[in-house]
Amino acid sequence: MIENVQTTGSSDQQPTFAKYFIDPAMADSTGRSLPVLVASRQCYMCQQGLDEDSTIHADSQDFFDQILAHCSQAPDFLLPDTPLKETIFRVLLAHGNEPMDAAQISEFIGQRWAMTQFPRNTSPEVIQLLLDSSDFYCIAPVAA
Repeated sequence: MIENVQTTGSSDQQPTFAKYFIDPAMADSTGRSLPVLVASRQCYMCQQGLDEDSTIHADSQDFFDQILAHCSQAPDFLLPDTPLKETIFRVLLAHGNEPMDAAQISEFIGQRWAMTQFPRNTSPEVIQLLLDSSDFYCIAPVAA
């Protein structure tokens, strides 16, 4: 079942998808440490010198900014054999946690993995299903 998909009435038009982001409030309500969750996706160089105690109490926005500016450019940030839910999380990180919909995420993955030996279905419909079940990653729809 695909939630958060709206059609516009005409059969010629593509469905519109809700936008999603990594929700700090969801992390708080589920007891997850968003700074730790995000910091663990930094590249190897950026993770050097971090310790768990300081990371837990850090501002997660600093890690979002570092991943956007540096880590997302690393060749191993989004490898083609990465599980799709993890990939979606990393795509949101690579865009500085700006809200994105399933079609935008699908397009980004398609561009990054165009010539992969690990073909997978990364259609907007599949991405939407995964977005709707990504509580572990604290991914939530943007409030309308």
